This record gives sequence, structure tokens and C-alpha cells, in this order.
Amino acid sequence: MPVDLEVGRSPGGVRMFPLAFRIEFVRRWHTCTERGAKARLLRELNLDYGTINRWLKAYDQGEYTSQMVAASEKSRNRVSNRERAELARLRSENDALKKKVAQAEAVQEILGKAYELLHGINESSSDPDEQIPPALMSADEYAQWLQRKNLS
Repeated sequence: MPVDLEVGRSPGGVRMFPLAFRIEFVRRWHTCTERGAKARLLRELNLDYGTINRWLKAYDQGEYTSQMVAASEKSRNRVSNRERAELARLRSENDALKKKVAQAEAVQEILGKAYELLHGINESSSDPDEQIPPALMSADEYAQWLQRKNLS
């Protein structure tokens, strides 16, 4: 059996076997006629009988055929038209979202600067009388200022 067929792992860490590997294994399983040959085969490939039993049942039900192996080998690296369209859609959506984020960041920066400016203006103009020192006011302005401050 060509053991060079790559056995992968799922994201959860479970071993995954390509269809060609399973078909070749079942073919080799059926050729084991010596006493202990099947057990040696299981140990050699570090497989358990539960897994093999599922493969044997699938093979007996006609789920494993040589056409399936050829199709799976060809389609392994191919991207379907649907996947290409989805990828193109996602890329354009990603570009649009990047533009929106850039605009939002620019707006946020402008609003921050506007807030600082207005806050500074508000702080400095909270009391218009404090802008002109009483010593520089005219007599009428000084009299009005005294009345507003209840000092007269």
C-alpha cells in the first residue's frame, strides 16, 4: 500500500484520510490472507478496527469507487465558480468597509478637533465681563459692571 498518501488532521486534531487512502487500504485488507496479517496492517498504519469497520461497510455498499478517487484528486486543488464569485464579493465588501473605516476615522479626528476648539472658546468666553479688566472700562461700563456684580 502506498503509505505516501497524505493523512491530514481536522481543525479539532482528528486524523482525516483521503478517499484514495481508504480505497487502497480496503483493497489491501482484502488481500491479507495470512494469520495475523490484518492485525499487522492495523498496527503498521496505527488504525483501529472501528474505523476500518466503517470503511469496509462503505466499500461493501459501493460508496468507494475508482471514479471517486480520480474526481477527488482532481477537485482537491480546484476552486469552484461559486467560491470564486464569493471570494470576489468578499474582497469588494472588504474594500468598501476599509473605505468606510477610513472615513469614520477622519470624521472622528475632525470632531475631536472641533470639540477642543469649541471647548476652548466656551471656557474663555464664559464671562464676557472678565474679558475686559475693570481698570480699562469706561465709567458707564464700570457702573454697569458693578450693578451686575451687586457691588454698587
